[in-house]
Amino acid sequence: MQAAQLKVFLAKLKSEPLLQSQLTAEGADIVSIAKVASLFIDSNESTAEAVVELSDQEIQEQVFDALSKRNNPSISPIIIWAALLTVLLILVGVFLNLKY
Repeated sequence: MQAAQLKVFLAKLKSEPLLQSQLTAEGADIVSIAKVASLFIDSNESTAEAVVELSDQEIQEQVFDALSKRNNPSISPIIIWAALLTVLLILVGVFLNLKY
């Protein structure tokens, strides 16, 4: 697989839930899926990068990296703490209403 093909494939991966699910399935052969999918993606790059062949390990690392960024949305710790504090305040309010 050429570097340019992988670059286009990774960009396509962000918008294709079906492709994401195939790659994250248990026992999925990530390299084979990426290589086959890249055959159907048109890469118009004519730079030197287009002729650089990537190893299977490089392909797998880049796909894992793209999938891990997609699957790990960052939630601010402030939002988590605010949600926990809200629940705690509600529980305290319920307890105080029941006791008095």
